[in-house]
Amino acid sequence: MSKEFYDRAVRVLPNGVTRPFRFFEPYPFYCKKAYGSKLVDLENRVYTDYWQGHGGLVLGHLHPSTVNAAKEQLELGFHWGVCNEWEVKLAEEVSKLVPSVEMITWTNSGTEANLIALKLARAYTHRDKIGKFEGHFHGIVEPLYIATGLGGLADTPDSAGHDPSSARNTVVLRSHNQESYKTIKKESMACVMLELVSSASHVPEEKEFIKGLREVCDETGTLLIIDEVITGFRLAPGGAQEVWGVSPDITTFGKAITGGEFAVGAVGGKRQIMELMNCKKYPKPSDHVSQGGTYVGNPLSMRAGYAAMKVYQEGSLYTHINKLGQKLIDGLQEAIKDTHVNAKVTGIGSLVKLHFLKTSGVGADLRSLKMNADSQTDNKYFHHLLSKGIFAMIPNEVHFYICLPHTEEEIDELISASRSFLKSLAPLETRTI
Repeated sequence: MSKEFYDRAVRVLPNGVTRPFRFFEPYPFYCKKAYGSKLVDLENRVYTDYWQGHGGLVLGHLHPSTVNAAKEQLELGFHWGVCNEWEVKLAEEVSKLVPSVEMITWTNSGTEANLIALKLARAYTHRDKIGKFEGHFHGIVEPLYIATGLGGLADTPDSAGHDPSSARNTVVLRSHNQESYKTIKKESMACVMLELVSSASHVPEEKEFIKGLREVCDETGTLLIIDEVITGFRLAPGGAQEVWGVSPDITTFGKAITGGEFAVGAVGGKRQIMELMNCKKYPKPSDHVSQGGTYVGNPLSMRAGYAAMKVYQEGSLYTHINKLGQKLIDGLQEAIKDTHVNAKVTGIGSLVKLHFLKTSGVGADLRSLKMNADSQTDNKYFHHLLSKGIFAMIPNEVHFYICLPHTEEEIDELISASRSFLKSLAPLETRTI
């Protein structure tokens, strides 16, 4: 059936998919059902899911808290186009969990959130330039969709059709590199935006580097924006910024706000910055930051998010998923050591990636890992896991998102499947290990 649907899809969807990375040979994965840590395809095959809705499903598929909240709201209506109590209640809960968020506004996606964050930074500082780190992904916002891809660390747009001048004011910075401090001091920037754990690569930033970055931003009057679209409510109740002990000026969120089940994004930050969206306080259109979105703050998403926040607040899920993440990291590292394959493991908490590398002796920094990435082996690994009933994200850059319903037995199965693949790559003398 999946092949039949793909044959139909290519006639009405470009390449038959709605996002490029959802395609893989011979045809994409078509899901008919999901529950907990599992996906079921059209052929009724069951897979352990580490794709997890692009990482947003921290609670797994169909967690009772969000399901029950959604059912209750469906009886009352789920799109009104006006204010509702749940957008207020959810804002209050996020502010409790993330102290740097004194005020917040809702969007429909992380991409939209990052777009609004840039506007706020420019409006507040009256500066035009923005800094972003190579290898970090912030959605398809034109000034930010640059220097993101596997081999694409050049400062050129990562998509056709961009306004040629869209990145004119974008300054690409080096991760884990104190030369970036000098660049920030030299350039008059509105903001610096980064992920504390790089998307897909799952490479954490060094805490000392982030501490220094906060100091440089304070010194130069540059706003620090942390993109927590992936890490928000995943690594800790207060997100990655809680783990790193850093307080940004602006934070962007997505996915996990609603437990990962509904489209959502958010921008939160210091009150004096967020107040620039107050059209009553700044009635002149050119003085306030505008925002749009028909479904922004809809009661269905907001109510589900409020329920999810209560689970995040309780906190025990982080002990569970972080323990499983460390178990996976340890198991993969042991398998690499035993098989002598050119590979490294990166990650933190429930975010884990196995990097296949073209050469040995490669550093564990983001640039080195990306520039030496062996995407062909990654693709083979993806299909190997698929054959073992394990679904990971994504074909050419395999990485894992661990969620609440995952079990130690499932992690053992993933380690075992990975070890068998590594053995197939290993030198002949180590394949008997």
